[in-house]
Amino acid sequence: MAGLRSQPSGLEWCALHTDVVDELVRSVYAGMLLQLDQMPPFAVVATGGYGRCELAPWSDVDLTVVPHEESHPSLEKAIKLFFRELHDAVAGGFGMRLGYALRYISDCPSLDPKTRSGLIDARFVVGSIEAHESLTRAFWSTFPAAEFVIDKIEEQRAMETRSNDTPYSTQPDLKHGAGGLRSFQAANWIGAAIGERMSPPGRDYDEVVMYRNLLHLIAERPFETMTHAKRQEVADLVGGDPFVIGSSLATSLASLQSQYAKCLERLFDARFTLAKNVESIRGEARIASNANVGQAAIGIANATRLGLRVPDTRSQPTNVTSASEALSAVSAGETTLRHLDRSGVLDVLLPELTACRTVIPQDSSHDFTVFEHTLRVIRNLDSLAPDTFLGSVAADLRDRAPIYLAALLHDVGRAEKEDGHDERGAKIAQSVCERWGMYETTKDTVCWLVREHLSLDRTLRMRDVMNPDTAIEFAELVGTPERLAMLSLLTWADINAVNPHAWTLAQETFLKELYQRTLAVLSAEDAPSTDTAIYRRRLLEQSRSHDVAHEEYEAFLDSMPAHYLISTDSTLAHAHFGLVRTAKQGESSVVLYDSPEMGCTDVTVCCLDAPGLLSRILGVLYSLELSIVAIRASTTDDERPVALDTITVSFGGRPVPASTAARLVRTLTGVLAGVQSVEEVMRTAKKDPDLPQNVLTANYIPGNPGIIEIQAPRGRGMAYRLARQLSSHGINILSARVGQWAGTGTAAFYVSGKDGAPLDPALVARALDGQKV
Repeated sequence: MAGLRSQPSGLEWCALHTDVVDELVRSVYAGMLLQLDQMPPFAVVATGGYGRCELAPWSDVDLTVVPHEESHPSLEKAIKLFFRELHDAVAGGFGMRLGYALRYISDCPSLDPKTRSGLIDARFVVGSIEAHESLTRAFWSTFPAAEFVIDKIEEQRAMETRSNDTPYSTQPDLKHGAGGLRSFQAANWIGAAIGERMSPPGRDYDEVVMYRNLLHLIAERPFETMTHAKRQEVADLVGGDPFVIGSSLATSLASLQSQYAKCLERLFDARFTLAKNVESIRGEARIASNANVGQAAIGIANATRLGLRVPDTRSQPTNVTSASEALSAVSAGETTLRHLDRSGVLDVLLPELTACRTVIPQDSSHDFTVFEHTLRVIRNLDSLAPDTFLGSVAADLRDRAPIYLAALLHDVGRAEKEDGHDERGAKIAQSVCERWGMYETTKDTVCWLVREHLSLDRTLRMRDVMNPDTAIEFAELVGTPERLAMLSLLTWADINAVNPHAWTLAQETFLKELYQRTLAVLSAEDAPSTDTAIYRRRLLEQSRSHDVAHEEYEAFLDSMPAHYLISTDSTLAHAHFGLVRTAKQGESSVVLYDSPEMGCTDVTVCCLDAPGLLSRILGVLYSLELSIVAIRASTTDDERPVALDTITVSFGGRPVPASTAARLVRTLTGVLAGVQSVEEVMRTAKKDPDLPQNVLTANYIPGNPGIIEIQAPRGRGMAYRLARQLSSHGINILSARVGQWAGTGTAAFYVSGKDGAPLDPALVARALDGQKV
C-alpha cells in the first residue's frame, strides 16, 4: 500500500499485488502436500479480477478449485483443509475477502452467466494443469453464446441505470457506470462469446484502474465512485488539479464506453450460435434444415432479444421440442412471437393458435381476429410496469411462463363457433402441454387459467366486491395466491386487448379491491368476516374520532342493514349519519363525490323512503346519458324509514363534468320534491319511461340476499327499467353491478323481499315477465 501512495499506478501495481497473492496461494498448496499422505489432483484457478491480475487494494480474491478426479476418496477432506488455511492466510495476512468455489468439470453445461464471466478470465495458479485444461475444454464446448451475450447486455444496462448511464458524469462509478471498468470487461466477455480474441487493456483502462486503486487506498475499503470529495482527496494525494483529473477521467471513460458500443455493433457482423442448429450470420438468424421446432424457437427468441434480423423464409423444423424450450420461447414476448410467426416456426410450435389467424370472434366488442387479439394480450403482459399495482403482482411471481402460454391458448376454442370456448380451450391446452411434455403442475395451472379466464371478469361485473362473501367465494375458486395473481394478470391483459374502451378505471379499482380481499382470505390474515356485529363494533369504536352524539350514532348504525355495515368505512358512515338525520327532518340531500382514479362519480341520495324511489333516481341518471357502474341501496329500519342510495356513474369513462353535475343535482332535487315527475324528465330527454326491458337470459341464485343475474341488450336505460320492474313486484334492491360484455348489457342485483325475507324464485320470474330463472 505504501508503494501505491508514493507512486500511484494502475495495472502495474495490480499485477504486483496479484503476484503476492499468487505466492500465498501456492505456499498454502505446497503446505498441504506436506500435510496429506494422499493429495487428490485439483487445479487452483484465479477468476474475475484476480484472474485478470487486476487486484485493487481492497478487491475480493476470487478463485475456483477444479478436481481432476471427482470421486477421489480424499477430495472432500483436502478441499476443506485448503479453503480453511487459505482463508486464514488471505484474511489474516492481507485483510482481504476470499471468494472461493468448487467447480466440477461436469458442472459446465449448467453454469450461470456470472460464473461464466469469471471463468472467461480464469488463470491457472497452481495444482493440476490437466484439470484446468479439461475445465477449459468443457467450458467452451458447452458455452451458450447467445444467452450469455443477452445476459451481459442486460446486466450492463441495469448497472448503468443504477449508477451513471453516461461517461460524462461528474461523479462516475469507476467500476459499474457507463465507461467504467466493467464496460471494457463486458466487451471482452461478449467478444469471447462470439469467437473474438480478447483485447488487451490500453492507456484509458489503465488510468481508470489507477484512480480506482487510489479510491480504495483513501477509503480503506472497496469504494468505486469518484465523488466530488474523493476527487479532491485524490488530487491532494497525487498533487494535481481535481478538475483536470475529472476531465482526464471522463475522456478515458468515454473511450471505454465507445469500445463497448463497438463490440455490440460487431454482433451484426459476427457468426455465432443462437441455439443448437440456429446460427447468427452477419446479423441474421439462420435455421438449419435439421433443427427441431424447440431449437428454432429458442434461436429466434434469442435473435429477437439481440435485435438481429429474422428472415421471412418459411422454415419447416421437425415437430419435436422440450417443455423448457417451448415455454422459454413463447414467454419471450410479442416481438418474438411475431418473428416466430413470420418464419413459419409458430405454425409448427402452436398450430392451434395460427389456425385462429382469421377467426372473427362472435362477440362484436372485439376489434381484432382471435390471433391478433391474442398477440395483443401478450403485448399487455410485456408492458406491465414494476411501479404499478399489477406490475408488483407480476414481479412477485416465481414463473410467468404459465401465464404467457395460457394467454396464447385462452381463445383458441373460438375456432369453433359454438359457445363454451373456455372449456374447449382448456382441452386444447391440455393437448399442447402433453405434446410438449410439460410437468403436471404447470399443465394443471395452464389448463385452469384457460378454463377460468372469464371468471374474474364475470365476478367484477356481476358481484359486489365489497361484500365479504365475494372474496370468500373467489378464494375457493383460485385456491392459491399464485393462481389469484396469474388470473388477475391474464384478465387485465385480455380485456385490455378487446378494444380501447373495454377496460375502465372502475374495473381497475374493483380488481385491486377484490385481489386484496381474496389474498387476505387465502393467507388467513385479516380475512373479511361476515359477522355484522364485528363491523358495527368497529364503526362505533372509530366514531370516537368524529364529533357525533354517541347514542344517536349507535341508533343510526342499529337501523342500517347488514350489507351497509359490512361495506362502509367510518368516515363515510359519519357523513351518512348527518344525511340521514337531515332526511328525518324532511329535507332531501343529493351529494356528488368525484373519484378520478375510478373515472366515476358517486351520486348519493338521502331522503324519506318511498315506493319506486330507486327507479326514479335511475331514470334521472338515464335521462342525462350517465352510465351506471354500481348501485348500493340502503334503508333504515325504524319508524320513518330513510333511503340512502349511492349510485356510481361515469360520463364517457370519466367523472361527471361540473355543468352536468349541477343539472343532475337540480333535476334530482326537483323529482324528489315532486316538482316534476321522472316520466316528465325522461320524455323531455326523448326517453320512453314505459319501455319494457327485454331480457336475454336471467339466473336467480337463492340466498339472503339473493342474486339476480341478467343479460340484456345494451343500453343505458337497462338499470332503470330493471329496477322499475323489480320494485313494482315488491323486490328490494340492496346493491347492483351494471356493465357490458360480449356486445350485451349485464347486471347483477343483490335482492331481498319485504323486511329482508328471502325471495321466492317464482316472484323473480314474474318480475322479469315470465323469464325462466
